[in-house]
Amino acid sequence: MDRADDSGIAAIKKDITAAEASLSKLEQQEEKYSSELETALSEYADLKEQSADFEPAELYAQRMALRSEKSAAASNRIQSAYGKKYDSLLMLDSQRDIDKLLQEDAENRVYQQEMEQRKRQEQKEKLIHDDPER
Repeated sequence: MDRADDSGIAAIKKDITAAEASLSKLEQQEEKYSSELETALSEYADLKEQSADFEPAELYAQRMALRSEKSAAASNRIQSAYGKKYDSLLMLDSQRDIDKLLQEDAENRVYQQEMEQRKRQEQKEKLIHDDPER
């Protein structure tokens, strides 16, 4: 660096020190959140095992009701934390990643179909029950 003064080098060293500090902080946050994710996934697996005694379609309906509420709350918290830097598409990608981690995609489709079939069956039964000619 063929410079006569050290002012430019001092600024670069300061930037490097700040970047290293930020990197260290990000690494600590990654460790913390990775640990929290592992704990949450473990708890989820335990609860999923306990849920084996429940009616799957009913459990699915309750889970979806809670999920929508919790997802909205998480989205609001993230949006307030990131402000203008919040990216709704990134949030949707994250939710899709969570579905994959929880292996819920195929399971959800099965339960949705089961609930729709049950609803149609209940409607048929109601029509038969309400129709006095049958």
